[in-house]
This record gives sequence, C-alpha cells and structure tokens, in this order.
Amino acid sequence: MRSNPTDNDFPFYNGGYRIISRANRILDNINNIPKSAERDRIQSEALTIRAFTHFDIARVYCKIPTQSADAKTSLGIYYSEKFEPEVRARRKGTTVDGVYQKIIRDLTEAENLIGDFKEQGRLNKQAINGLLARVYLHYGDYAKAVEHADKALSGFEITPRTEVANLWKDAYDKSVLFKIVITDKDDIAIGNTYGQADSRGNRAEFVCSYDLYQLYKDSDIRKTTTILTGDYRGKTYNSVAKYFGKTTGTKNLNDGKYLRVEEVYLTKAEALYRLGGNESEALKALDEVRKNRYENFVSGTESGDVLLEAILLERRLELAFEGDRFFTLKRLGLSLQRSDKGEFADGTGTPPLVLTYPADGFRWQLPIPRSAIDANPELAADQNSGYEN
Repeated sequence: MRSNPTDNDFPFYNGGYRIISRANRILDNINNIPKSAERDRIQSEALTIRAFTHFDIARVYCKIPTQSADAKTSLGIYYSEKFEPEVRARRKGTTVDGVYQKIIRDLTEAENLIGDFKEQGRLNKQAINGLLARVYLHYGDYAKAVEHADKALSGFEITPRTEVANLWKDAYDKSVLFKIVITDKDDIAIGNTYGQADSRGNRAEFVCSYDLYQLYKDSDIRKTTTILTGDYRGKTYNSVAKYFGKTTGTKNLNDGKYLRVEEVYLTKAEALYRLGGNESEALKALDEVRKNRYENFVSGTESGDVLLEAILLERRLELAFEGDRFFTLKRLGLSLQRSDKGEFADGTGTPPLVLTYPADGFRWQLPIPRSAIDANPELAADQNSGYEN
C-alpha cells in the first residue's frame, strides 16, 4: 500500500498497453485474411485480450464502479482501439463507466465471433462468458453477471475434492476455463515469486498469514494442498503451495490459471444474493464449491447477511494467493484490516508496518508510473490524486 510513481517492480501500466498494442495490430489487419471460422476465432481472441487487459489496467489504476458513489464518473484510462507502438494519449475526459462500456462491447463481440472450441491455452466461448461475468460483477450489473456465469459453466466441471492437489500440479484442468500454458522451455517460473526450495526446505518470499490460515478448517482439502506448513532454517512457515510446479518438470513452473470454474460459481452466488429474492439459488451456487472442498460436507442454512459473509469467505479461501482479495475489498468499498501477527506459522515474527487502511484512501488506485509520464508528459496532469508530487 505504499506504491509511488517511481516504483519499477510493478511494470503493469506500460506492459499492459504493449499487450493491447499487439492485439490492435491483429485487429487492424484482420480483414486482410479471408473470412473463415479461424479468422473469427483469431479476431475474438484479440478482442478479448484487448478488453481484458484494459479491464485489469482500469481496476488497478482507477476506481472500480461499485467502489463508491462517484466511481463510475471518476477518471478512467485511455482505451486504445488502434495499433500504437507507444500509447501517448491522455486520460482526461475518460470515465470509468466509459471504459467498462467499451470492455463489455469488445467482450460481447468476441463471444459472438468465437466458435465451439475447448483447447486449453486458447480462449473459448465459456471463458469469454466467465470473463463477462467477472466484469459485470465489478460493474454492478448482477443480472448480467448471473446470465454470463450460467453460460460459462456449460461444459466445464468444478474441481472435485480428490483433484485439488492435481489442479495445482497441472495434472487436472477440467475446471480451468482459461490458462496460459507454460512449458519448461518457456522457463517462466510463477512460483519463484512465492518462494524457492533448496536442501533446507522452502524459502518463502510470501506466506499464508496466521489469521487466514486459521480460517481453513481441518476438513478443508485446501489446507493441505494449497498451503505447506514446514520448516526452513529452524523456523516454521505456512508457505503458498499453489505454484510449486507440475508433477514433473522445473520447480515453481505452473500454467497460469487466469479463470477457473470455482470463481464463476462464487461470482454467480454473490450476484444472485445481491439481486434479492434469490437466496436459495445463491446458497446452491455456493455449495457447489463447498461440497467439493470439505470432507462430509452438509449444506448450511445461511441467509441474509450471514449468507453474504459465507460467500465472501469462500471466495477468499478458494482464490487465495491468486490476486483476487485486493480487488474484492476495493470493489466492495471495504477498508483494509491486517493481522498484527508475524510471518511464522505460530503468529510470531515481525507484524506488518501498516495494519489498517481506510476504504476512501487514495492508495487503492495505484499511481501512473513515472516512466509513462516521461514518455508522455501530458499524463502528468492526469496523475491519480495523492501522487501528484
């Protein structure tokens, strides 16, 4: 929560627009290819990549539509719709609402273009619908979120309890709507961010916090398959185990799972709850996840605020360490409340320097990086509030 414009360890803004530029280069020239199902597929993929990269940039650097009353009319990002080697346009005049409308437009066109494919590592109709459900949840259109969640779930299955460990070893992927396939030749080890194993054990870079670990019940298969409790140099840590690597191959090298069925069920559950009058169906969607995670699971009778809390808790447990929690807090307009426990498994160690951060704090929107402003000085006038100096 202490990012500043000169940070170089999170190159998402510039890198995101490079991806968008490449997608636009395809879209600018797509009509040079004879009309065919394959051309439609390529066009659909490029539109989806353009839309979702803008979506991720927007939710990092702008307010999320449901975050606050003024969020939709607040400053958006430039939406690039043609090939530009270096995006130099200003943000002034754009709004969050306008950006989301273009994201939805591109994804809707992509859904209509793509055929019936199921090849892992490439987009398919269900994945695009799952992405639309994610966007609509952030946008606050819960009826549309449910509609596209239902479309996304057709033809895919939730990860059964017996396969959760294999999911994170890339030995099971029937619940993965879209992933980036990474091979040993690619040599992109996602898990290195979280820790590196050596002869002394796993040297954790990030760990499951003490309070989060306590939320996992002993009957929850995720407690032993996505978290590793082990020693390193005489200290015990709860290490993140989702990215330890495939069954065989380079350590810490996994396919990047961008969208899973479990997230879609949880999105559907929350959206149904927020629509009102749909609590039984919301509970049913929530239980699709819970019955595949807990041994001898018996459905609860949650309703009202307790049901919403159960949905959000399950989202936190299922999507932990996948980059969801920050955006869930942000889109719900909630404050940050950190534990005062340290990094070791028993809660000892050094507590975080910052334990709380208010829901209306400016740091929920990251600063436009100095490198982007240096390339386009006009962006300085569009810097997010709080980072101007």
